[in-house]
Amino acid sequence: MVDFDGDGQLDILSGSWPGELYVFRGKGKGQFAAGEKIKGHDGKEIKLGSASTVFAADWNGDGLLDLLVGDINGNVWLVPNEGSPGKPAFGKPRKLEADGKAIQVAHGDSHPVAADWDGDGKLDLIVGTGAGSVVWYRNVGTNKEPKLAAAKTLVAEIPRDANGGGFKKNQCGMRAKVCVVDLNGDGRLDLLVGDAGYTMTPPPNLTEEEKAAVEKARQEYGKLFEKYQSLFEEQGRLANAPKEEAPEAKAEREKKLKEIQKKLQPFNKEAEKLIPAMVKGQGKYEWFGQVWLFERKTPKTAAAVR
Repeated sequence: MVDFDGDGQLDILSGSWPGELYVFRGKGKGQFAAGEKIKGHDGKEIKLGSASTVFAADWNGDGLLDLLVGDINGNVWLVPNEGSPGKPAFGKPRKLEADGKAIQVAHGDSHPVAADWDGDGKLDLIVGTGAGSVVWYRNVGTNKEPKLAAAKTLVAEIPRDANGGGFKKNQCGMRAKVCVVDLNGDGRLDLLVGDAGYTMTPPPNLTEEEKAAVEKARQEYGKLFEKYQSLFEEQGRLANAPKEEAPEAKAEREKKLKEIQKKLQPFNKEAEKLIPAMVKGQGKYEWFGQVWLFERKTPKTAAAVR
C-alpha cells in the first residue's frame, strides 16, 4: 500500500493477468474505490506484458513515485514519473539492467520491489522469480542515478519433484512474491515470500478396456486440434497487441479475434466431450499457496538470509 496520489490516504496498486496496472484509491476507514487502469501521460494504458506485478518507489530520487513492473517473461521495467507531487504522469517505460544486461529472471513471473537491503542509504532492487527464488541487485550507483550490480541469491530455488509430481509440501514453491520488512523489529530487513506449488496424486490403475478408451480419446483430440490448428495460430497472433497500436488498428484486431473465437466454438464443444476420457488415467493436481518468513540473521550489509 502506498499514497499514490498524495492525498494522505493509502492506495492499493495491482497488476493483472492481461497486463494492465490498476490503482484502488483509498477513501479512508479501510474503504477503497473501484480499480482504475493506470495510464501514461499520453493517455494510453500502461501494459508491458501479461501476469504483471507493480511496485511504487522513488527510483531516481526526484521525490516522485515511479513504477517498477514485472511480467510473465521475467523482465523488470521502470516507468518513470514525470509529473508532480500528487499528480503522477508516467513516461516511456524502459527495461532495467544489471551488470550491463537487461534483467530477465529465471522462469519468468518477475516480482520487483525496491528496498535498501544493504543499509547504505540507496534503494536496491529485489526480485521474486517464477522459479521460486529471490534475488538481490545491489545499487552501486547513486540515489539519483541507480546502477545495479549482478544478481545475488537471497532465497534459492527449490528443485521440483524429479518424477514430475510437482513440489513437495512444506517446501518453497514457485512464482515468488516478495515483501521486504523488518518483521521482528531488530533493525534488520526480513523477507516475507508468498509462493504457489502443486503436487500430483498417483495415477489410478486402469483396466485394459479403460486404457484403450483413453488412447482413443487422445487420438481423436489430436485429429480435432489439427483440424483447427490454423485458427489457433491466428488467435495467438492476434492476441499479442503490438506496441504503439493505433485505436483503429486495435478495434480491427479485436474484431477479428472475436470472429476466430466464434469459429472455435465447435472445437470447444467437441473437446469438452473428449477431455474427461483423456485425463482418466492421470493423477490429479493439488495446488497450494504458502507464505514464508526468512529472518535476517546476518549483519545489515550481508546478502544472506536464512
